[in-house]
Amino acid sequence: MTDSSNQEEFKKVSEIQQRLDILIEHVESRKEALEEEIEEHLHESLANARDSMELIQENIAPKVEKAIHTKMEEIDRKMRRLNEDSLEAVREELQKATPDISEKILEDLDKVIAENTRFVKMEILTQVKEELKKTIQTSLTPLEEKLDRDLPTAKTLSMVSLGLAALALLGVIWVLIR
Repeated sequence: MTDSSNQEEFKKVSEIQQRLDILIEHVESRKEALEEEIEEHLHESLANARDSMELIQENIAPKVEKAIHTKMEEIDRKMRRLNEDSLEAVREELQKATPDISEKILEDLDKVIAENTRFVKMEILTQVKEELKKTIQTSLTPLEEKLDRDLPTAKTLSMVSLGLAALALLGVIWVLIR
């Protein structure tokens, strides 16, 4: 009787072992499928982000180039006007002044023009920088919003997949212990 009881127990243990092996295979295949799905979603999200960045670059480049070109034209116009005004003012002063004052004015003229030119350029460049910052910020806002929307979804999918894998592992351990 002991042998038949041992055989029955051995049979039960063998059946449990077979079920456990099947369960382990199922958990492994499910884990691999979930990992592949997570990786696929991550690659898709990265591809979408790259595409969005390329679109932003394609949209920003012409705007930046146009803004720079416009500002450079404006700088040139202001410089010409400033030079013409400065030259006219110098001519008038030279006509009014005595020869000694005229010499001194001529000596200092280059310095004054250089300072005025530098001041105007700095002022215009500051304006260009501010406008470029605004343009870039307005172009990046849709991408940031898209990333803010899509990133939590990818994180959630990853966390759910990891949770399911952990739960499956706990189930296998529980079956092994029982």
